[in-house]
Amino acid sequence: MRDPRRQMLEAFAKAHGDTHGRSRFTMTIVPVGSDRTFPVVSLGVLPTKRELLVSAPKTPDGALIAVYQGLTLRCTWFNASAIFRFDANVTKVVFEPEPLLYLRLAEQTQQRLVRTVPRALVNLPAVVRTPSVETVLVVDLSITGARVAILRDTELPVGHTLEMSIKPRLQLQVDTDLMLNLKCTVVGEAEDASANFPGVVYRGLKFTEVTERDLIVLHAYVQQNLVEEMDSLAHVLLSARKVVDLKE
Repeated sequence: MRDPRRQMLEAFAKAHGDTHGRSRFTMTIVPVGSDRTFPVVSLGVLPTKRELLVSAPKTPDGALIAVYQGLTLRCTWFNASAIFRFDANVTKVVFEPEPLLYLRLAEQTQQRLVRTVPRALVNLPAVVRTPSVETVLVVDLSITGARVAILRDTELPVGHTLEMSIKPRLQLQVDTDLMLNLKCTVVGEAEDASANFPGVVYRGLKFTEVTERDLIVLHAYVQQNLVEEMDSLAHVLLSARKVVDLKE
């Protein structure tokens, strides 16, 4: 009989494992004069015009929010290491084939560094020894630490030390799996992972002992995933029902 605790984490991994679905193309907007925040997806940039193309904002039930040409939006966006806040004016509203907004970026941007090293979105199974052995899912990773999804009833007090084993796959000339055993300290309190999975929480881990070899592997894997995250066109193309080799 399968362990129900393990099944819960596997179901969470299946529902939230798509890193492109969690990608940092999402930003939040607040229409000036409103206190409501709406998520939108950044779809493209027109650099010479300093314009941004985004999805039209919607309510949680899918209804479009009323916006109009000339409306100013307060925007917030996170990338791999920083948070940006800026104003943008709606220059065009398009309804076909999909509701879209063209936004003219203001000349002033606020930026605050939130991480000294970039953190990549990943979907990487791992094992932690606390000293009991627990299966977790690494959801983001840097060379200094990680955030993992773990069952809520797992006792991990802040400051607790543990060892985490991961096997990242590096896309070299031949795909290579390399086992890493990393000493960690638990940092920060548990955060709810998803309303649909109340039994799963996020926990932060800080790496305390990393060998030179492991640091090189971590750096290569993080950079590999940052590139893949931004390559959304390839992600769509490779989701085709059939992908074949291109002949010379």
